[in-house]
Amino acid sequence: MATSLPSYADGPADDAVNERLRSLLEATHRQWTSPDERRRMRAFGFRPAVEPGVLKREWHGLAVRVSLSGVRAARPGEGELAWLAADRTLLLDGRPYAGQPSGSGLVESLLALIAAYERWVEAREGREERIQRGRSVPADRRPVNALAETRRLQRMLQAPRTRR
Repeated sequence: MATSLPSYADGPADDAVNERLRSLLEATHRQWTSPDERRRMRAFGFRPAVEPGVLKREWHGLAVRVSLSGVRAARPGEGELAWLAADRTLLLDGRPYAGQPSGSGLVESLLALIAAYERWVEAREGREERIQRGRSVPADRRPVNALAETRRLQRMLQAPRTRR
C-alpha cells in the first residue's frame, strides 16, 4: 500500500526545514485562531492587543502577535518573521524567508514558544487531548503533532550544515 504522506527526505536539507516550518506555522496558526484555543492561549499568558482580534505575548524578548491574518514574531535588532495565512507566505523583514541565517534566531525562539505552549497544554489536558485539538477539520486525516514537529525542526536547525 502506497503512503500518501509527504516525504521531506527528498531534496536539499534546507528545503525540508523550510517546508516543515511552513507546515508547522500553518497548523499552529489554524489552531491558535480557533475560539477554544484562544481561551487556552489567554490562560498561557497571551493578552489582547490594541487591534481587535489580536493576541500578543512576550517570550524571552520575542514579541509575538497572533491574528486571523497570521503570526508575527519580532525582536529588536533581529527583525520580524511573519507568517501570512492568506497566501501561506513566510517573510523575514518583508521579504520571502528561505532559511537565511539572519532569521534563525527568530525561528528558534518561535519554535521554543510553540513547543512550550504545546507542553503546557499536554500537562494541563493530557497528551491525547493535546493531539486531538488538531482534528478540528474533518478532511485533515493526519493532524500535525506540533510538539513533535518543533522538536524535529529544532534538531534539524542544530545539525551542522553541509557544503553544496
